[in-house]
Amino acid sequence: MDLKPDSLLNNRYRMIRQLGKGGMGAVYLAYDVALEHEVALKTNLKASEEGAAQFLREARLLARLRHANLPRVIDYFLSEDIQCLVMDYIPGSDLRDVLKQQGPQPLERVLTWAQQLASALSYLHRQNPPVIHRDINPANIKLTLEGDAVLVDFGIAKASDQTQATSTGASGYTPGFAPPEQYGSGRTAAYTDQFALAATLYMLLSNHQPTDSVQRALGEAVLTPLTALRPDLPPGLQAVLERGMAIRPEERFAGVDEMVTALLQAAAGETPVSQTPTPTIT
Repeated sequence: MDLKPDSLLNNRYRMIRQLGKGGMGAVYLAYDVALEHEVALKTNLKASEEGAAQFLREARLLARLRHANLPRVIDYFLSEDIQCLVMDYIPGSDLRDVLKQQGPQPLERVLTWAQQLASALSYLHRQNPPVIHRDINPANIKLTLEGDAVLVDFGIAKASDQTQATSTGASGYTPGFAPPEQYGSGRTAAYTDQFALAATLYMLLSNHQPTDSVQRALGEAVLTPLTALRPDLPPGLQAVLERGMAIRPEERFAGVDEMVTALLQAAAGETPVSQTPTPTIT
């Protein structure tokens, strides 16, 4: 269901234009007539009563989050057959557009963004229960006027329960950035976001979309080495990003902070040292 410009949703949000659309919903620029400012309004299809209840639980959790590199969720509601999240609108370009306009990004810029994004993800993963974003890719990262990275689009974020498989109502992914466990009914957790962050950093440095993880898992394709795409970069970066994008979750780093620390060490010409064991997946 597309929302038309000038339509009023929930007697408060006047639609301005659609910002993007995916298989599960769309994102709109809207005007909050109560507070008199622009907001981003994300809609998802409401699959079932169970899905609606899950949406409300997780929306309440997201509304409590506060981090400099995350937009605030300022409202949430159900409207007929759609679920709605209202968030801060971050003006400016997303990193997908930056890549189209500028090509591969300088290493120092990517390292700065990596630290900002890892800080945001670690904050999400420390929540109780942990919040897993599940759709990190350049199109879902906006740049502020100061050049800082903000991770947006909580459309398929979910509270993590590692005893449960991914629910149908929360499923979704971007090919090339989603690990194998995100396809079908696999279990997703913090290691899922780590894979997507590593894939995003790989693309920011190379302007080359990573090979689909399922094709890699089936032996039908391989990941093009970063050194072949950017021979000017320190060679140690390749091993760090490939470990972050490992097909098996237990072969990845213990967390996004550890991965980014290893990335900084490799960029400085040091040999990255893993400080903690990788997570055990059961």
